[in-house]
Amino acid sequence: MPFVLSVVVGLIVGLSAILIKTIIFYIEQYAVYFAPKLLYFLLPLIGFLIVTFINRNIFQQTAYFSGARHVIDSIENHSSIIKLRLVYSKFVTTGLTIGFGGSSGVEAAIISSGAAVGSNVGRFLGLGYRLRTLLIGCGVAAGIAAVYNAPMGGFIFALETILPEFTPTLLIPLLVAAAAGKILFEFIMGEHLRFGVPLTDFAYEQIPLVILLGVLGWLMSNYLLRTYSYCATYLSRIKNAYLRAIAGGLALGSIIFLFPPMYGEGYVSINALLNNEERSLITNSPLAGLPNTVWYNLFFFFLVTMVKPISTGICVNSGGEGGYFAPSLITGGLMGFLFYKVVVLIFPFYQISQSTYIFLGMASVFACIMNAPVTAIFLVAEITQSYQLFVPLMLVCAVSYFLKYYLENLRRSVVKPQGQSKALRVDRILLNQLSIKQLVEKDKSPVYETSTFRDVVENFSKSNRELLQVLDDEGMLKGIIRLSDFRQRLGDISNYDVTLARDLMHPPEAVIEIDESASTALDLFDSNKIWSLPVVRKGKFKGFISKSRLLTQYRKELTRVNRFF
Repeated sequence: MPFVLSVVVGLIVGLSAILIKTIIFYIEQYAVYFAPKLLYFLLPLIGFLIVTFINRNIFQQTAYFSGARHVIDSIENHSSIIKLRLVYSKFVTTGLTIGFGGSSGVEAAIISSGAAVGSNVGRFLGLGYRLRTLLIGCGVAAGIAAVYNAPMGGFIFALETILPEFTPTLLIPLLVAAAAGKILFEFIMGEHLRFGVPLTDFAYEQIPLVILLGVLGWLMSNYLLRTYSYCATYLSRIKNAYLRAIAGGLALGSIIFLFPPMYGEGYVSINALLNNEERSLITNSPLAGLPNTVWYNLFFFFLVTMVKPISTGICVNSGGEGGYFAPSLITGGLMGFLFYKVVVLIFPFYQISQSTYIFLGMASVFACIMNAPVTAIFLVAEITQSYQLFVPLMLVCAVSYFLKYYLENLRRSVVKPQGQSKALRVDRILLNQLSIKQLVEKDKSPVYETSTFRDVVENFSKSNRELLQVLDDEGMLKGIIRLSDFRQRLGDISNYDVTLARDLMHPPEAVIEIDESASTALDLFDSNKIWSLPVVRKGKFKGFISKSRLLTQYRKELTRVNRFF
C-alpha cells in the first residue's frame, strides 16, 4: 500500500510543480512585456500588493505557513495534519511574487504543496499518524525532485530535513515518489537541466582553494541569516500590511533598477555567468556607463552578491511569498564566481574553471542555510550534472558546515539556539505515535460533588491512585481531590458525613483532551510537576493518564526495530 500511495502522491505533486512553473513563466512574460522599461521597478510593488490582498482576504488561514519549518511543526505538534488549501494556495501567491520580480524561490511553495498533498491523501484514506508522516515526506521529495530535476536531491532532502530519521522501510516509498514527480514533470515540460555547461576535470592541487571557499561559504551564510533577520525586524515595525507591501515593493524595485539580476529567482544570471556572458548582467543597469574595467566589474559583482540577500529579505518580509532555498543557491553561485575572478586575477598561473567554483559556492552556502550538507552535495551534483565534482562538493560542504555547527556551538551558552535538535524532534515524533486513548486508565468508582467525606475516604481505600475525580450528575469534571488535601482531617470522624466532596476538591493543575498527542501530555506533566492527568472529551471525564505508563510505553516504542515506518 505505501508503494502505491507514494506513486499517487508523487504524480499529484509533479502536477503541482508543473503548475507553479507555468504560473511564474506566464506572469513574468506578460508583466515584463506589457510594462514599459522605465516602470520595471514598479512590478514588485504590484506583485506584493496583489499577494497581500489575496493572503488577507482569500488565503488568510494559510498565509502564515512557510515551507519546511511549518511542515516540521505540523508533524511534531499537529499530528501531521496540514490544511487542504495549502495544496494550491502557496503556488498561487509564490507564482505572483516571483512572476512580478520578487527575489525569492519556489521551493517553499512546492514543499508546502507536496506536504499538504501527502497529508490530505492520508487523511482521505483514514491512515494513521505514521503513514501520514511518510506521505508528507513523499510529497516533499517529489516536489524537490520535479522542480530541480533532482530525484536523489529530493529524496535526501526529505530524509535530512523533514523526516525524523532514516529507516530501511523509507527507501522505496521516498525513491518512488521522487522518481514519479520527476518523470511526470519531465514528460510534460520536456527535459529540463537548469545548468548545462561542460566541466573540466578537478585537479587536487585546488584543494586549498576549495577549503578557502568553504570558509567563505560559512561567512556568507552568516551574512544571509543576519540580513534576513534585520529585514524581518525592520519591516515588522510597519504594522499596516499594505503600507509594508508598498515600502518593500518600492525598495526592491529600486534595487532591481540598479541591479537587474535581482529580478525573480536569479537562475538566469547564473546561466549567463556560466556561459561567459557576465557583461549582459551589467548592460541594463544605470551603472553600465561606468568604465568597463576588471576592477569595476569585480566591484559590480561584489555589490550584486551582497545585495541578493537584502532583496530576498525585503521580498519575503514585506508581503511577498517564497523561500530561502533558491536565494541561497544563487548567492552561493555569485560568491563562487567572484571568488574565481579574484583567484585568477591574483594567481593567473592557476588553471581553474569558473563553473566549478560557481557550483561549489552554491553547495557551501546552501548546506549552511538549509542545515542540509548531504542534500547540498547531491542536489548541486544533479542540477548541474557535475558528478565528477563529488569530492570537492563533499569537501566544501564539510568545511562550511563544520564551521557553522561547531563554532556556533561555542556561543550556545550565550545565545539560545533556535528550533529543536534532530534528537528532540525524534523524541517528540515518537511520542506523537502514542495514543492517549490507549494510555488512559478508566476509573469506575467516581466521586460526585454531593458525595460525603466518608465516600471519599472509601474510594481512596479502594484505589491505588493519589487523586480522585469529582464529577457532576452529567459526568463533567468539576475538580479533583488529592490524598494530601485531607490527610489531617482523617482523625476528625465527626466531619465524615457533614463535609462534602465539593468542599474538599480544587481545580486540576491541568487537563488533557483525549484526542491530544502524548507529547502534549508529557509537556503538561513536566510543566506542572505532576504524575497524573485527568483526561476529558469536551469537559466530560474519561479517566486518568499517568506519566509512568506513558514513559513505559515510550520506552517500548524506542526499542522497536522500525520505530517510525
